[in-house]
Amino acid sequence: MVLINKIINLNDWGVKMNKEQLWEKFAEVFTKLDLKKGIYAAPGRVNLIGEHTDYNDGFVLPMAIEKEITMLAQLRNDQQVKIYSLDYDKLVEFDLLDLSYDKTNIWVNYLKGVLTELQKVEQQLQGVNLMFTGNIPQGSGLSSSAALEVATALAITDLNNIELNGVEMALLAQRAENNFVGVQCGIMDQYISRLGQKDQALLIDCRSNEYELVPFANPDYQIVICNSKVERGLVDSEYNQRRQECNQAVKFFQAKENSSIQALRDLKLATVEQYKADLPANVYKRAHHVVSENERVLASKEALAQNEMLQFGKLMNASHLSLSRDYEVSCSELDILVEIAQKEGAAGARMTGAGFGGCTVNLVKKEAVAEFTAAIKKEYKKRTNLSADVYVSNPGPGARKL
Repeated sequence: MVLINKIINLNDWGVKMNKEQLWEKFAEVFTKLDLKKGIYAAPGRVNLIGEHTDYNDGFVLPMAIEKEITMLAQLRNDQQVKIYSLDYDKLVEFDLLDLSYDKTNIWVNYLKGVLTELQKVEQQLQGVNLMFTGNIPQGSGLSSSAALEVATALAITDLNNIELNGVEMALLAQRAENNFVGVQCGIMDQYISRLGQKDQALLIDCRSNEYELVPFANPDYQIVICNSKVERGLVDSEYNQRRQECNQAVKFFQAKENSSIQALRDLKLATVEQYKADLPANVYKRAHHVVSENERVLASKEALAQNEMLQFGKLMNASHLSLSRDYEVSCSELDILVEIAQKEGAAGARMTGAGFGGCTVNLVKKEAVAEFTAAIKKEYKKRTNLSADVYVSNPGPGARKL
C-alpha cells in the first residue's frame, strides 16, 4: 500500500490552499456545471502498536493523523469521469463503462477500483469531475493510498445518494485495493481512515472486523513520527516468508494442542513457551512475537483508557524489541532511530509498519518535542548519513465532508 506514495508527488498544497482557492483551481480545470458538488477529506494513519498481527487474526491499534487527502467533486450529466491530481499536475479521463486498469497512471487505479466496487452496489452512477491533493508525506508509509480510496468512496456515495455506513465503506475501499489494484492489504488502513475520530485511537479485531474507539487525549504527550528515509526493498519476500512461518506454527499447534486453532491469535504465550524446544527456532520466534504482540495491544488499550501513558510507552518499547529480535523485520536504521529516541527521553519508541525501513512512532512529552526533533535529526544524520523527516500529530478525525 505504499505504491501511491511512489507515484504521486505529494506536497503541502492541501495546507497552503483553503477551500475557496481549491474551488478556484477546480474551476480552472473543469467546465462550470450547476450540479451537486462537495469537498471531502480522508486522513493517513500511523499504527501505534500491533505489527504483523493483522494476517494472524490479531489486534491492531492505529490512529488517524492530521495529514490527509482533500478531494473536490462535482457530478456530470454524462458517463465521463475526469480526475485531476493537483500534486501530480495530471488530468485523466475515462468512461464509467470502461474501467480498465491504467498501466500508465498507476495512481488512477485506486479511484477506478472504488468506482468498480460502487457500481456493484449502485449500477447507475453519474459521471463526475474530481480534483484531489494531499499533504501526507511522500514515501512515508502513512497510507495515502487508503486515504485516497476512502475520500473517493465518500465523495461518490454522497453525490450519488448511496447509503453506506462507515464499516461498509471501509470494506468497499479494501475490496477496491484487493480486487482492482491487486494489493492484498488487510482492513486496518481503510478502517482508521474512515472510522477514526479526533483524540481517539482505534482498536481493530482483525478476525471479526469489530472495532472500538480508545481515548488518546493526554495533554502532556504527543505522537512524533520519524521517517527513516529507508525504502522497504525486502518487504515482499520477507513478508511471504513470515506468513509461511506463522502458518507452520499454526499447523504445529493444531497437531499438538487443538485442531480448532485457526491462527496464532488463538494461542496463549505460555503454550508457545511450552513447545519452544520442539519448534524450529525461527518458527518459535515468529509465534512468540505475534502472540506477545497481541497481548501488548490489548494491554495498550487498557493503559490508554486509564491514561497510563508511561505504561503504554513501555509496551511500545517491548513491541520494538520483539519486532527487531523475534520477528526480525527491523533494520539498523530503525533500531538507531529507536535507540536515539529512548536516549532522548521518549516514553515509548517503536518501528511501525511492515518493516525494513519506513517510520518509527514515538511517545514524547509535548514540552520536549522541539528538543527531541532536533536531537533525532542531528544524531540520525551523524550515525547513518541519512536525513530523517519528523512529523508531529495528534489523533485526527476520520473521513468527512468539509
